[in-house]
Amino acid sequence: MAALVILAMENRLMRLKEFSKIVIPKIEQTLETELTNDVSLSTLRESMLYAVLAGGKRLRPMLSLAVLQTYGQPIDNYLKAASALELVHTYSLIHDDLPAMDDDELRRGKPTTHRAFGEDMAILAGDALQPLAFKWLTAADQPLSDAQRVQLVTALANDSGGAGMVAGQVLDIEAMQKDVVTLSETQAIHYHKTSALIAYALQAGAIMANADEKVQKILRDFGMAYGLAFQIKDDIDDYQAGKVESQAYPTILGLPQTVSALKTQVNNANTALSQFGKATGLDTTLLASFLDYFTETLEQTWE
Repeated sequence: MAALVILAMENRLMRLKEFSKIVIPKIEQTLETELTNDVSLSTLRESMLYAVLAGGKRLRPMLSLAVLQTYGQPIDNYLKAASALELVHTYSLIHDDLPAMDDDELRRGKPTTHRAFGEDMAILAGDALQPLAFKWLTAADQPLSDAQRVQLVTALANDSGGAGMVAGQVLDIEAMQKDVVTLSETQAIHYHKTSALIAYALQAGAIMANADEKVQKILRDFGMAYGLAFQIKDDIDDYQAGKVESQAYPTILGLPQTVSALKTQVNNANTALSQFGKATGLDTTLLASFLDYFTETLEQTWE
């Protein structure tokens, strides 16, 4: 009976809250099972699992799966390919936390990987996670054509490397050496460091659903706006908690204008979703519900 209830939920449109209840456990299980199967060296496997299973929203694989759900595709068939992005995201967090970067001691309330396993093992865990993501994208045990695999690998390489996430980290490091950071410099950091992988997540879902390039571009636009909104909200939350940084939006714009900037990006994301709906004739309810994440911040009174 329980299986029939879940199947019924998966076969109709839903919003993020119930969608996440279905897919997050599947993503977690996929990450644990597939990583355990792929890494035989116990010390390396333990450090990788420690970092990957440390928690988090699983936003990026959920976005890929939400696109597939919107297209009416069986999401269970694509869990491995969708979860590959979480490996890249985790590797970036491991390396960001290192003494040479942000030198953080805690990540999601737990000791960072280099604190738990040593700096050398943390670097190697991150190094191993990155190529494993590409192995998962090209694995034969999922319904993807060779052309789709090539598209996924090419897009992830672009968005995670020197034209995307890594470029954002470089810009971030350079900004930390400055007394004053401009709005355009801050946006460039976050477009690369945060938005690029979120845009990839949406494009990846479109590629797996066999969407054309026009639709892929529209979903990337949604992802770029969503990623920037995500970072702006994060800066607002940090600012309220007393964490003030030179490249943060409230420092540059002031708090009320930062909230206005957040509203602009949410509007941009909604515009892209409207274009997606017109181009495909599909219902955008599920994808639109990801924007609920920003509602509470936007509805507050800011002075």
